This record gives sequence, structure tokens and C-alpha cells, in this order.
Amino acid sequence: MEDTKRVADALTIPVAGGEQEYSQRRFRWAIANRGLDIVQPDLQYYGGLIGSTRVARMAAVAGMPTTVHISGGFGFVYMARFASFTPDIGPYQEYKRAIERYGDWFDPPLKAKGGSLIVPQGPGVGIVDPGAVFQGTTLVKQSLK
Repeated sequence: MEDTKRVADALTIPVAGGEQEYSQRRFRWAIANRGLDIVQPDLQYYGGLIGSTRVARMAAVAGMPTTVHISGGFGFVYMARFASFTPDIGPYQEYKRAIERYGDWFDPPLKAKGGSLIVPQGPGVGIVDPGAVFQGTTLVKQSLK
């Protein structure tokens, strides 16, 4: 962690980190010691929305922005939810290519426009298409016959 802080201190570009972190104590150290410029917990690896929100709140108290790392699969929907309620979300979020292929399963339809993504408003994660189901970590469409 001290080495990451030395790198962050030496660079003029912001350093994000935390996507491999598993410890709240280590996040607390990185925030208290400004070991990063942007705090980046992974939504699926580090405690989901609740754990990542705890980290974001610690970062907000320190005046540091948060962005989340998403490991793939359906993480982009949770990232949009997280970004919608995190006060100091920071200017950059991960974007997984081709999320528009799921667009019409949501209300409003998913669409990245001008660097923004509208957060789905339906129940749960916002899926409104009853034929959309998960097979493992892959979201697929199946017939409801």
C-alpha cells in the first residue's frame, strides 16, 4: 500500500485503486493516508453495494471521489445504481461495451448517450422483460411458451 501511495504522489495523473482490495481496514488506510486519488472498490468482489457504499462514505468524508470497478457480467447495472446514489461519484465510470444489446429489457431502455447512462427504474435491477433470465453469469432471453 505504501508503494502505491509513492506512485500516486509521484504522478500528476489521478491514480485509482482498490478493485482487488478485500479489507475495510486497508481501504481506511488508503483513504486516511491519501494512498490513492480515486477510491475504486469492486462491486462484486468487495461486499456488493453495501460494502462499496461504506468505502464510498469513508472517501466522501476525506473529500475523495469514488468510482467502482465492475468485474463483468451484469455489473454495469449495479454500477449505474451505485453511481446514482453516491454523492461524490467522480467524473469517470467503467463502461462495458455492447450493453445496448440488453437495452430493451429495461425501462427506460439502456442507452449510453453523451457519456451518460440512464439508471433503470424498474423493480430490482430494472429488468422489465419477463423473458430475460440468467444462465450462470450470462443474461439470456428465453421463450415464455
